[in-house]
Amino acid sequence: MSGFQAMAEAWRDRIYSFAYYSLGSREEAEDVTQEVLVRLWQHWPTLSDGHTVPWLIRVARNACLDVHRRRQTRTAFAANHSDDCPVNPSPVADDPDAILERQEFRKQVETALHEIEEPYRSIVILREIETLSYAEIADALALPLNTVKVYLHRGRRRLRELLKEEYAHGTL
Repeated sequence: MSGFQAMAEAWRDRIYSFAYYSLGSREEAEDVTQEVLVRLWQHWPTLSDGHTVPWLIRVARNACLDVHRRRQTRTAFAANHSDDCPVNPSPVADDPDAILERQEFRKQVETALHEIEEPYRSIVILREIETLSYAEIADALALPLNTVKVYLHRGRRRLRELLKEEYAHGTL
């Protein structure tokens, strides 16, 4: 297996996951994933080993931001057009009530994530969903490490605020 194939297979699902949580649309996440992998193929000869992962994250984030910009342009011309996020596939479990509860919680978290401004949204997704380290996020987004930590704290706080109304009696 070539270096490109190994990198593409190792990161395809993570790019898709990041795009899905950023955009809330399976189709757009698939498009972004394909676009990022095509760009990886085009730039493969010029990428150095130590900088490929941050480059991939940066390209995926920029592609998601481009989709957000296109959405804003479309909605300016079509006020009733909506890019609502579809329900994610249900997790496997025995208890139907638990499945429904997890699906509802996931939809509420996804909705709340879409209300968080950039760069907070990207940082929360990269840290909490993609489980990247602070250093990897800082490198990928070209931000100082302390800035990433502060933005993550603010993003988490904003996410809690958005979810607090729904889960006022729970522990968030």
